[in-house]
Amino acid sequence: MGRIMRTATPPDRNTRLPRFKLPAGACDTHLHVYGPFDRYPLSPDRHYDPAPDCTLDDYLKVHRTLGLERAVIVTGSANGTNNQITLDTLARMNGSFKAIALLGADVSDAELHRLKAGGFRGFRIKSSGRGYTLLKDTQRMVERTREFDWHVEFMVQSLQEAIATTAFLSSLKVPYVFDHVAHAEPDQHKHGRKEFAELLAILKNEEHAWINLYSFYQLSKSGSPDYADMVEVIQAIIAARPDHVIWGSNWPHPSISVPTPNDGDLLNFLLAAAPEEHARTKILSGNPAKLYGWL
Repeated sequence: MGRIMRTATPPDRNTRLPRFKLPAGACDTHLHVYGPFDRYPLSPDRHYDPAPDCTLDDYLKVHRTLGLERAVIVTGSANGTNNQITLDTLARMNGSFKAIALLGADVSDAELHRLKAGGFRGFRIKSSGRGYTLLKDTQRMVERTREFDWHVEFMVQSLQEAIATTAFLSSLKVPYVFDHVAHAEPDQHKHGRKEFAELLAILKNEEHAWINLYSFYQLSKSGSPDYADMVEVIQAIIAARPDHVIWGSNWPHPSISVPTPNDGDLLNFLLAAAPEEHARTKILSGNPAKLYGWL
């Protein structure tokens, strides 16, 4: 029997306006674009079909409504290790976008140099699965790209995995980013949770450790629009390493098991999680400029 392909829910098209003034250079550090599918065919190994109308032009409507100036495209898993759609996006955006690649172990040196020249700033890794650089291949890929000044984005499956992998990631001697808030769930900061304390210690003490706040909405039990049960978790993370925290939307939210968020709500969440303007300026502008090479 053939595999049943799930079609992703489309993003919320009615983006709410931010309730605060964004800093110059404000950046969405994690999103995907898909299609047109006749020009950019999907990977046959994909686990879902993206919704229609998730092109760059569709995203730019959200981007401009929110008042963002920069963004980081992450080649979506439904595109596999073909990064052409992302390269074309970078060329069109003329320096205001950067990118993170999905790389197969067999990627050629010529292709790596083409991605570097096109504006890529790193690659995404995962502990298992297809279409990613796996942990076991990461050391070799880092050595192949050592001269590029790239970093790795680690697709974390659990807080325990993030902690267990830190020693290896630190040994790479390049910046590494825990995505999905390192799966720090609501109330992790309470009750003396050892794992959360270890995460904060990593952020405080590990030179190369970064964390991306995107997808905090997938961990929340209280839900939209405020995601109130995630506020103290994120506040603790920001307090631990305010200069190594970044924010992303995860638009178009293609592979989630919670109600589709409104991207304006995800930005407005920072009013509670980072109530001081200077902290939001770091998270939205200064920190991504440093990590992705706009400085």
